[in-house]
Amino acid sequence: MLVLSRKLHEKIVLPTLKVAVQVVGIKGGVVRLGVQAPREVTVLREEIPDRAAEWAERQPPSAVAAVDEPRSAKFWQPLCARLKSAGVRLGLLRLQLDTGLTEEARQTLTGIQDDFQLLCYGIEGEMDGNATPAPTRIGKLQKALLVEDNRNERELLAGFLRQSGLEVDTAGDGSDALAYLGSHAQPDVILLDMGLPHVDGPTMVRQLRSNPVYAGLKIFGVSGHLPEEFGLEWGPRGIDRWFQKPLDPAALVHGLAEELCSSRN
Repeated sequence: MLVLSRKLHEKIVLPTLKVAVQVVGIKGGVVRLGVQAPREVTVLREEIPDRAAEWAERQPPSAVAAVDEPRSAKFWQPLCARLKSAGVRLGLLRLQLDTGLTEEARQTLTGIQDDFQLLCYGIEGEMDGNATPAPTRIGKLQKALLVEDNRNERELLAGFLRQSGLEVDTAGDGSDALAYLGSHAQPDVILLDMGLPHVDGPTMVRQLRSNPVYAGLKIFGVSGHLPEEFGLEWGPRGIDRWFQKPLDPAALVHGLAEELCSSRN
């Protein structure tokens, strides 16, 4: 075992693992550590694995069997990934609060709210017998393009929308979305995150609105920021509707139903 001494705010770095451990607080006999690590690196307190194993042993056979079914595994995998993401964000939030990064902490908290909103919504749908979690269904089958760079959020939200009656294709960034539009039939609506790599949401909106080929295409903005922060117009020359993160999937489906139904009349 390597033993190191560190003062407050000093770090220990494991460059091969891309992990950094910082002393963020010392009070009485307790040292508080902040751990920065990639999402694929699991970080646990020592007692957690034992408690997790104890919990698993208490599960009834029926619960274990349900998790082993292919459909359940497919459903729960993204939910577990989102729960892990929420845990990482909570650790980051604590570190930001300890170091006085108020604005960054506020943004992290918004991400945590989004994580748990989708987690609760998905679990409720599964507990209701895999019924459609959203109370509104979109009557006639229409197609949506969901553009979201967070993979877990993208897959969960796409699943909810498909259960509501939409056909959904996805893209991970603005560049992929523009390439998709150039090689596929035009969707009825685009659900567009604003903070995208390569080509961001506002840039994509302006490109589409300047091209007459996409006249009449519905574009819904989906973002943790307010629409006025991006300087976009409303209506046919900009955004048709805006949905604030943390996202309420039921409100999104209801808004989609309203917009798509009105565009057919």
